[in-house]
Amino acid sequence: MSRPIVCLLLCLAGCAHGSASEGGELAKLRAAMTTPVSTPEQNTQNSALVEQVAEKDLLQGLTRDQVAEQIGRGDACSRHPMCREQGFEDEDWYYEVGQMGDGYVRARPVLIVGFDRFGKSTRVYSLRIE
Repeated sequence: MSRPIVCLLLCLAGCAHGSASEGGELAKLRAAMTTPVSTPEQNTQNSALVEQVAEKDLLQGLTRDQVAEQIGRGDACSRHPMCREQGFEDEDWYYEVGQMGDGYVRARPVLIVGFDRFGKSTRVYSLRIE
């Protein structure tokens, strides 16, 4: 096999591995959004996950439909003052990660996804809860 073909195959294998990892984190985030949070440890895990997704730009460049497919459709930012405080538009999407669980009532981590006029995500904000 020639050297350029081997390099191409190795590159493609590396790219495929990265996208599977990203897909796993987004699937975890989607599941975490609907899971009741009953302990501080769960909230901390959700915060770390939200932060990872934001720092790795896993939603960057995706269309609204793709974001909805990956993590669900967010709530309209027009309903959440934090969005405006962080410079997001009314049509951007707001997510609280985790549902209120039994005996543990506390703020939950937040993810906000901003879209450009073409419907591509251009900005992600995360609020970590300790």
